[in-house]
Amino acid sequence: MADDVVREPVLIFDGDCALCTGWVAWAERHPGAARSSGGWEAVAYQFADLMSLDDRAGGRGVVTAPRVQHGPLWLTPSGKLYGGVQAAARLLMRSGSAWSYAGGLLALPPVALPARTLALPVMRRWHPTQTGGAP
Repeated sequence: MADDVVREPVLIFDGDCALCTGWVAWAERHPGAARSSGGWEAVAYQFADLMSLDDRAGGRGVVTAPRVQHGPLWLTPSGKLYGGVQAAARLLMRSGSAWSYAGGLLALPPVALPARTLALPVMRRWHPTQTGGAP
């Protein structure tokens, strides 16, 4: 991310979390058939300039290592920031084909709240900082 102009959304994730890393690798291999919705970039927070990304998100101190350790962040070119399940929904919507519809459903509040509730035990199982150690 050497470029100061964000042209594509950026997914900021925890590169130490096996679940996060696996999910990003899967998403990079399955970009969707059409790609008409455009691309995106993924960066592990350990290799990102978090201060610069936070500035792009409005400079409110929300793009931090502890925040990313609790779930991925999706930063749009306009500076809008989505976290956790909403970040996953935005990535799916950006992927094209049937995944776009799944992401659209996941973004809806009646679906997002139960999804977030169900995701917590999964995150605790897979995320080193959530469990106090590696799985």
